[in-house]
Amino acid sequence: MVNLYFHTNDPSKRKAVNWLTAHGIEVKQRNLEKQPLTKQEVRQLLALSINGTDDLISLRSRDTKALELDKKVVTIDELTAAIQVAPRILKNPVIFDRTKLVTGFDKEKMGIFIPQPQRRLELSRLLAKFAPNPQPKGQVKFG
Repeated sequence: MVNLYFHTNDPSKRKAVNWLTAHGIEVKQRNLEKQPLTKQEVRQLLALSINGTDDLISLRSRDTKALELDKKVVTIDELTAAIQVAPRILKNPVIFDRTKLVTGFDKEKMGIFIPQPQRRLELSRLLAKFAPNPQPKGQVKFG
């Protein structure tokens, strides 16, 4: 199961939900405008992100600009409080499971949520399409 947090029902959010369900991945959705994150949940997202706030905070967001947070001196507590009050400062959507996190919708990045055996099967099927079709021994192909 994958968690998907969103603050707007934009095309990225809809594409992510469609992609995940098309790949048989159960999606638990949560609207952060209606159900804000707790302090612990914000910290969990930060812990999962490889690049910290760069992965999570939308610098182009009007809400982010309106807060006038100085990225160089803002504390984790200040950032956590800001996210709780103004979830639109987060990139949309935020998709994660127990160990991985992706923001926005990018097909290449979304593949990390497909279980490894399924990825291997899909890869072998893809490679089989490009492999030459070997002829059985003793038979000659004419024409």
